[in-house]
Amino acid sequence: MTDENGDRNGHATEVRERWNRPENAAVLAGIRDALTGGGDWRGMVRTWTRPWGIDHDLAGIPLVGAELTGADLTGVHLGYADLRGCDLSGCHLTDASLTGADLSGAILVNATLTRVNGGLCDLTGADLSGARADDAVLSRARLAGATLRGASLRGAKLVGADLTHADLTDADLSDAVLIAARIEGTILTGARLDGVRHGSLRP
Repeated sequence: MTDENGDRNGHATEVRERWNRPENAAVLAGIRDALTGGGDWRGMVRTWTRPWGIDHDLAGIPLVGAELTGADLTGVHLGYADLRGCDLSGCHLTDASLTGADLSGAILVNATLTRVNGGLCDLTGADLSGARADDAVLSRARLAGATLRGASLRGAKLVGADLTHADLTDADLSDAVLIAARIEGTILTGARLDGVRHGSLRP
């Protein structure tokens, strides 16, 4: 019987490998150009996914270092995507799925991440200054060394998240859930912690 980790890893491999197939090279190039240039990438995805016509499935897409400032990615499925070093400043990612995505070193300054599902995603060293991530699910996410100065994380689920040496200066964590989160060296100067649930918060 395949365990949950095996199923998850298998799915991650599948959605990533489809972008590496030679027959999909032109599709990837076109979607990337549309994303970075403000083109109709949703229409391209819709055509690519016929007969289903899904227009939000970018799971596993490799976009390392892409310039996506201000892009509307509302509700987009970016699970297991490679977004290392991407500039997502001011992006609209409300209700997006970032499960298992690699956003290490990414720039998400003033991005909207309301209700994002980012469980298991890697935001190591990312800059989320001023980002709005209210009600986001970031359980077991890696935020070590991330900058979240002035970010809004009201009601965010950070169960088991790694916040080691993260900078949460002036962040709003009201009603956030930080059970079993790692906070060694985390900077919380001026942060709002009203109603935070920390349970077995370490240490």
